[in-house]
Amino acid sequence: MRNEGLALVSERLRDILSPHSEEDARLIQKGMLLYRQGLVSQLRIDEDIITAAVQDVVPVRVRLEQLFIEMSECSCPARGLCRHQIAVFFAAYGREGSVAEWIEDWRYPVREKKEAVRMGMQRARAIMKATGVVDRDYQLWVESFSESFTSIMRSKKHLNPYVVGELFGVYWRRVRAGSPSGEEWALLYELAGIVFSFRELAILSREFGHPEDTAERYYGHLFAEMETDAGRIARKLASRAWPLSFDPFLEKLKDDARDLLTSVSLVPYERIFLYLGLWSTLFKKRDSLEAEAVKLAEAGNTLLEGVNRHPLQIASAHIQFLQKEDSKALGFLAGLTEQQMAPYLLNWIDELSFHKEWNRSGPYIELLSQNLKSTLSFISGYQGRSQFVKKVLDSAIPYVEGTGRNDVLERLLQQSLPYSYYEYGGLLFERGDFSKWADLQVFMGYQYADLPTARLKVLEKENPDAVISMLHQAAAKQIATKNRPGYRNAVRLLKKLRTLYKKQKRLDEWETFFEELLERTRRLRAFHEECQRSKLINV
Repeated sequence: MRNEGLALVSERLRDILSPHSEEDARLIQKGMLLYRQGLVSQLRIDEDIITAAVQDVVPVRVRLEQLFIEMSECSCPARGLCRHQIAVFFAAYGREGSVAEWIEDWRYPVREKKEAVRMGMQRARAIMKATGVVDRDYQLWVESFSESFTSIMRSKKHLNPYVVGELFGVYWRRVRAGSPSGEEWALLYELAGIVFSFRELAILSREFGHPEDTAERYYGHLFAEMETDAGRIARKLASRAWPLSFDPFLEKLKDDARDLLTSVSLVPYERIFLYLGLWSTLFKKRDSLEAEAVKLAEAGNTLLEGVNRHPLQIASAHIQFLQKEDSKALGFLAGLTEQQMAPYLLNWIDELSFHKEWNRSGPYIELLSQNLKSTLSFISGYQGRSQFVKKVLDSAIPYVEGTGRNDVLERLLQQSLPYSYYEYGGLLFERGDFSKWADLQVFMGYQYADLPTARLKVLEKENPDAVISMLHQAAAKQIATKNRPGYRNAVRLLKKLRTLYKKQKRLDEWETFFEELLERTRRLRAFHEECQRSKLINV
């Protein structure tokens, strides 16, 4: 395509819109209908911008940004991409290429997925016929996993990211079909398969050059599911008595889990939490912990330059945590950013809360509190920050309730503002700290009229000075607008203010304030007129 900008829009739309989404499919269909009906006019294609008119039920104007399609605009009320923008894209694309072929190519992943699954199933059946159930031998297990993974997942020179999930489902069904007899052995086999498959899927992503955000979008859920399943299986195994023949299998599983920390770089949180979960559940004996601490140190010493060593630091901290060496555990976190350590601090706090080890919890919560503001700055979006604050509070509240350390909760709430506004406001009001509650409203930029009437009534009774202060500030802001609606709002607030001064038997203060206010605003004739109309000024 000669127009590079239009080609960029084409590729971006393929990425944004999924043929598997009914909503996206309808959007394409409606845009195509508008285009085919000839309702796009005044089309102009410039270097970076495409503009056009679309004669829909209501005529609209469209402006497509070729470099950043997400910044495009349409005069219709829809948010984000709309049918009019799609219609204009088709009108522009149709000048240089086939719109029908574009839509066919966009829908192609659906066919490709079906074909990939069909081929994968054929290979899986062939492998099953050749190998059958795998013996109780760890090395044979790994060889079987590897053979199935290579045959099913690496069958082509290029693997599109949108077919990875379907193919992995075929591969995993093949893995489970080869499970050895005996429930404990089947669980251990599946756990070994998860650790192997987690690593191989991350390596495959690198081999095929899938960008990290693309891998996350199309098959990131597979890593999260494997991490969850590993924890579930580990808990089942931990609740059972193991045969002695398990021991060499578990030693090899430890090595493979440790290898996840440094052999791949994709999905750092899921692979680290997979490792932490195995050690928290299966390998808690002191001699195993001591041996693992040594092996982690050796792994760190042999780590190649440029390889991220933070996963090893987190793992080392966790091993010390399990040994109740909390000062050593926290020492391993030195050099990590707030963002890197925060999820694991929450994990350790939750684990200590479960066992009601409040004395141990304190240092972890203190470190979390010290870095909370800067941690939030790393998280994108208001919703993401609010969700993280909720996790922090959920983790801290059991400690606060168990120790009576309400000061810790308040400090966390203060550090989390504005994302903890409702929780902090509720806490202050419930304990009757009305002055702080009023200060919080001012800090958040809320005016008197924005606040709940029921709470204002309580505040007027319990702390009228706080309400008076808020009314002063709210009235001043309305006067500063220097327009009639603002003056009317200010007058209403001033009348409420006068009533409160009167209830407090402080009318002399009101009169002094109001005289000074009139003097300061003597040039604001409209404001004085509103005061006269409302009888704040006696004519």
